[in-house]
Amino acid sequence: MTSDEFKLSLKTHQEKGFFKNLKIFRGIERESLRVTQEGKISQNNHPKNLGSPLTSKDITTDFAEALVELVTPTFESPKELFEHLALLHKFLYSHMGEEILWNFSMPCAFQSEQEIKIAEYGESNSGMLKHIYRKGLRLRYGSIMQCVSGIHYNFSLSKDSWNSLCDNPDQKFINNKYLETIRNIKRNFWFVLERLGASPIAHGSYLLNRKHSLAKHGQNDLFLPNATSLRMSDVGYQSNVQNALKINYNNLDEFIDAVIKGIKTPVENFEDIGLHDKHGVPQQISTGILQIENELYDTVRPKRSGPSGSRPATLLKNEGIEYLELRGIDINPFIPEGIDENKIKLLDIFIMHSLISKSPQVSEEEIEEIRTNQKTMVENGRSKDIKLKQNGISVPLAELKKSFHEELTQVATAMDEYCPGYSNALSAEMSVNVMPSEKIMNEMESQNLSFQEYGLIQSKKIAMKQTSSADEDFLKFIHNAEKSIKDLKNLNENPGIDINKYVELYNSKI
Repeated sequence: MTSDEFKLSLKTHQEKGFFKNLKIFRGIERESLRVTQEGKISQNNHPKNLGSPLTSKDITTDFAEALVELVTPTFESPKELFEHLALLHKFLYSHMGEEILWNFSMPCAFQSEQEIKIAEYGESNSGMLKHIYRKGLRLRYGSIMQCVSGIHYNFSLSKDSWNSLCDNPDQKFINNKYLETIRNIKRNFWFVLERLGASPIAHGSYLLNRKHSLAKHGQNDLFLPNATSLRMSDVGYQSNVQNALKINYNNLDEFIDAVIKGIKTPVENFEDIGLHDKHGVPQQISTGILQIENELYDTVRPKRSGPSGSRPATLLKNEGIEYLELRGIDINPFIPEGIDENKIKLLDIFIMHSLISKSPQVSEEEIEEIRTNQKTMVENGRSKDIKLKQNGISVPLAELKKSFHEELTQVATAMDEYCPGYSNALSAEMSVNVMPSEKIMNEMESQNLSFQEYGLIQSKKIAMKQTSSADEDFLKFIHNAEKSIKDLKNLNENPGIDINKYVELYNSKI
């Protein structure tokens, strides 16, 4: 049943004209491994015709040379965002030759870590810094964990959107609203894990030489019988050492201080690795809990864009929160783009619910409660009788779902005033009874396939749908790629100071 508190909050926002005057900006970053027709990680460099991964606006690389990341601009319309993402995929495929994208969050099978080439960004200081950061990640966590893929959903409201809630919405007001939204996103993240979780199983090589509590599935795979998203589990893209930071998102200055503390607090294991290799070449940016701000692994982060070389913590401190980056979204392997228009709208509704709902400050006890709920959902979210904690009380998931879905329905109706189609999208999404994580396991078992076999068949099926468009559709991407190559050339011709000094200088900025 919908709480009276939520009803009142929704009514207040409606009466103030919040939804009528709403303007949302949204963008997507989508990661995926390039693999061969045999399902092995590509040994080829990032295709040159896609542009420079350091300077391209459209397609870059994440940890590995074979781990592409498609980046969209922000759009006011979910439809336009999805159409741009779909076209970007077609452009990528037009330059991949025989290779395909591994359309899953958990990576393909590996023989050894040596197959994974760390991404290269040229000889400039900014390019070298990105490469050193990745060397540090490899030494800290291993290369295989870094090949997990996901979708980041970037969300913000126009400055004018806040006017109906406040006469003069300054940056402090905006910061607090975004922090309230983050706290609620984390409280209710079980919903995203249930609906969009799509990584219940992994090839055994994913956990090469790592301790884990997963069960064997067939000869080669590891899984948990009711898992939704191993990507977001303890064996996924996580770092338990970061728990010591106790980040609560109650206050922006406290958040920034915690991140800086993470960068400046050395960890014995990371100190043992050392800042330099035996040749004196940098192999980590720092020996702290975090090398840099972006090493903070969380389901959602406050962000502020800025020029290359600027420190994210400094940007946030000086200019405040610009947008939220929702990071805990698995790739849907049944969709070529990993996400579709209805799911984009579902995320809008979910975030908007978090934004308009009351959001008390988070205590240390609630930090643990949120962490426990996430662990429960990622490991056992498909079980029929699980319970999650709310204010210290165990509540059946079925009960939570019922009231939460009712509230989302009311939010969707209100958002139809901003842009028609949200109620229809929510209705379509909520009518899906078999979640992606369950569908993956059902299909693997009915076809008697291992994860590697199933992943390759499904990825090839998806690749077949990426029929090439006419070149004129790609003109903007081609122009951006060519410009990025020129920009890289200019950077490489002016490499700057010695890289060791550059790293020191970068660290001194925080």
